[in-house]
Amino acid sequence: MTLPLYLTFIGVFTLSIVIIWNTIYYRKKIPCMTGMMIAMVLGMSTGLTIGVILGILYADNLFYSTVLSMAIGLLAGFLAGLPISLMAVLDGTLSGVMGGMMGAMLGVMISSNFQDSIIKIMFLLFIGTILILFRMMDQEFMKRKGLLSHPLIILCIFALFSIGYNQLGPLVSASNMSNDTNHQHNGMNPTNLVIKADEFSFTPNRIEVAAGESLTVVLDNIGEVEHDLEIIGIKVENVKSSSLHDHQGNHNQIHVHSKPGKKQEITFTPTTPGTYRYTCTIPGHAESGMTGMIEVTS
Repeated sequence: MTLPLYLTFIGVFTLSIVIIWNTIYYRKKIPCMTGMMIAMVLGMSTGLTIGVILGILYADNLFYSTVLSMAIGLLAGFLAGLPISLMAVLDGTLSGVMGGMMGAMLGVMISSNFQDSIIKIMFLLFIGTILILFRMMDQEFMKRKGLLSHPLIILCIFALFSIGYNQLGPLVSASNMSNDTNHQHNGMNPTNLVIKADEFSFTPNRIEVAAGESLTVVLDNIGEVEHDLEIIGIKVENVKSSSLHDHQGNHNQIHVHSKPGKKQEITFTPTTPGTYRYTCTIPGHAESGMTGMIEVTS
């Protein structure tokens, strides 16, 4: 797993623990119906979010990802409802089981081109749900005072967090993708790869190739502004490029540049196994999401 994905897991578990702790701390002040709502929302949102991630990570084992997601959702709902009542426990556990099951199935069905996007959407939806839940708890029984009790402050924090989270690199590493999936997305022989560039993304944004085999990368700029592609740190030989854009005269650097509506290609042979990042080096483009990963296998 990548570091951004680890941080996503930590975020889900930390916020779930915060909600559970508050239900334990304020258990004598929480009405039964409110407790049922807290347990149901937490179980469903936690199970759904974790389910999508595990469904993507373990796409070849739906049974494992489904059972594990259901167990995590069930545990979150159970612990949130336990201090309140048996009805809250029942609501939370059933919602957690359903959320985990649906999340795992959704993760398995998502095309690898959209795996990062669906994880980010689900995590931001989880964050938003938890913030709304926390606001409801504050109004109902916590009665806290301060900046965090103001809805506009919470909204601003969520907006800033969303912007920062979207600037993180790829969430799912290329090693989690099977060869069959890569071939399906590339739509051609694996030694000849078309990467489409637009505002602001690469498609595909994860590639797996073999060391020692000649690879031709075609940069197809379908956007309305200039884009380029540079693979950072990759060790190559036999580089041949159709691009007139000479990047500092370094003939062993994989860099190809394409104007709007144009295609440029570069042929090279990767020599060293590893995982490498590729980006658009035009200022602001990588920060807006134009990044990807290429894994060179032995």
